[in-house]
Amino acid sequence: MQKIPFQVNEGGLVALLPNGHVEFLAASAERLIRRHNAGQPVTAEELMTHALADPLVTLERFHLPAPAIAFVETTNLCNLRCRHCYADSALKRPDEMSTPAVKSLLDDFAELGVLQVFLTGGEIFSHRDAVEIVQHARSKPFSTQIFTNGLLITEEKLAAIPPGQSFFISFDTADPERTVRGKMDFPKLQRAFEMMRRHGHVFRTAISVHRDNIQDAEEIFEWCAERGYPRPQWLETHPVGRALLHPDMLLRPEDVDEVFEVYRRCMERYSTGPDDEPGGTPDAGPAVPGTPAAGTARRAADEIRGVDTIQFCQRLERAVGQEKCGRSVVYVNSRGDVYPCSNCMSGQLYRAGNITRRPFAEIWEHGFDEFRDIRFADHSVCGTCPVAREDIWCQFRCPPLARNITGDEKGCGATEYLQEFSLRAGRYWRERRLRNVRLTLTPRPARTP
Repeated sequence: MQKIPFQVNEGGLVALLPNGHVEFLAASAERLIRRHNAGQPVTAEELMTHALADPLVTLERFHLPAPAIAFVETTNLCNLRCRHCYADSALKRPDEMSTPAVKSLLDDFAELGVLQVFLTGGEIFSHRDAVEIVQHARSKPFSTQIFTNGLLITEEKLAAIPPGQSFFISFDTADPERTVRGKMDFPKLQRAFEMMRRHGHVFRTAISVHRDNIQDAEEIFEWCAERGYPRPQWLETHPVGRALLHPDMLLRPEDVDEVFEVYRRCMERYSTGPDDEPGGTPDAGPAVPGTPAAGTARRAADEIRGVDTIQFCQRLERAVGQEKCGRSVVYVNSRGDVYPCSNCMSGQLYRAGNITRRPFAEIWEHGFDEFRDIRFADHSVCGTCPVAREDIWCQFRCPPLARNITGDEKGCGATEYLQEFSLRAGRYWRERRLRNVRLTLTPRPARTP
């Protein structure tokens, strides 16, 4: 039975519930959580009777008592050389954390009440002790997610990891001859996916969209849908890391018509609602020989928990008018340096300390004061932005992105293309919500002619 991770704050608790949702709960819920963690199961419904609609928080330099999400680079070593890599991953850093130091950090996270840990790299499975680190993480109450490119996964490694591990697997192009990654291999990825299923693990894929692979994105979505795989996550490539050295990869305003049409078709392949065939089963996977039944795809989607915690952090930043990074999210690189997020790490901005020299709890509490003084209201350019005028939520009040684009850390972190794409996407989803069309993780069946 998975324990419930929780942290105590000034108004009660923040907990990751058994159904994967994250909520503020009254202090009275602690007794139920401790009962659950002692082996007497408690349901999410029971805990939700203690939910707080208006939790008490301090807005001055707001932050949770511990991160809701912590990213940990186990190594910067990677078997790929992606031209857009935010971390500039390639070779090991000369002073990377030892395996005992990584495990000690995970112990600290568990004690503090971190809800979810993302283990990443580089490529995590290029670390010689990757399985040992994952096994240690899985012994903790927090939910463990793994970021990987999937190409170094083996049957032996998957068998050694406790069943139920959730993987986020990135790939960027459908054509190995044109790939910017150099070693993309769909057959090899499919073998990895099927090995994961055999060993009781779940996964979700992601694609970082840029000028070199926009046409491949639709092929990737369709490839996943045909096999009953969960919906890929659509990620925009930002001007950070190696992408700053390859600006030709970044999408331009004149690309937005083409990109948005691809985006729309990809999303509709994983949508349910009034557009579905009457009497159909929109969450069922297609009947493809050799692929799992629809029920398997649905179970996998139900077990992927990373999205719920991220949505909780986004709810928080809307409520307090302050970015989630450094307040509910943290990033620790393989050297032990602590940053608000991956973009800050990439730009070497707002480093709060190093866990080999100061305890993480001390860094979290006192190391981010300068960053936490920045509020959304400080990004004055938002007042004239069409995205803000249409009340579309924006994720680009981001100091490192703003610095890279405008030279001003309190400017706009979106390129001209991203502003226009955000407008179109916001209008698109607003219209679809009015028609009660939902985005799902399981594919919609292909229509017959």
